[in-house]
Amino acid sequence: AVVDRIKQTSSDVQAVLKLPRVPIAADKLEASLVYTRFHGISSRSNMLLTIVRKRLHRSESYGELLTLCRNTYCGARETLLRNTVRAHMDKLKDQHGLVGMTRLASVFLIRLCTVETALYLDFFGDSQKRQKSTSENQDGGEAVVMMRGDTKKKTANAPAAATL
Repeated sequence: AVVDRIKQTSSDVQAVLKLPRVPIAADKLEASLVYTRFHGISSRSNMLLTIVRKRLHRSESYGELLTLCRNTYCGARETLLRNTVRAHMDKLKDQHGLVGMTRLASVFLIRLCTVETALYLDFFGDSQKRQKSTSENQDGGEAVVMMRGDTKKKTANAPAAATL
C-alpha cells in the first residue's frame, strides 16, 4: 500500500507540474506539490511502516518490504527533484560564476537537505520518539545546535538558527 501510494503521488505530481520537463523555480520548491502532496501521505504511510518495523523480527519479508518502500521513496524523490536542482545550479553558475555559485548553492543544498530529511522522517521516522522529543523541547528542554563547528545550547524559548 505504501509503495503504491508513493508511486501514485509521484506520478500525480509529475503530471501536474510537467516534471521532469519543466523544473520548479528554486524559491517555490518548498511550497510546491513536490512537498505538500508527499507530506499529505506521510502520516498514514508512517503508521503502516511502523507496523512493518515492529514485525521485522518475525520474517525476512518484512525487511524486504521496508527496503522496497525506502527504495521507492528515494527513487521518487530523486525523479521529482533532479532537474530542478540541476537547473538551479546551472542558473547560479551562469549568474554568479563558479565561486558565487558554490557559496549560494551550499546554502540552497543545506536547506534542501534539511527539508528532505524532515520529509523522510515523516515517512520512516519513529513518530513516538519525535513526539516525545518535541514535547520535551516545548517544556523548556535544551537542544544542541551545531553552528559553524561550534556546539551551542539553546532553550526552546530562544530563537532558532537563521532560516536558510
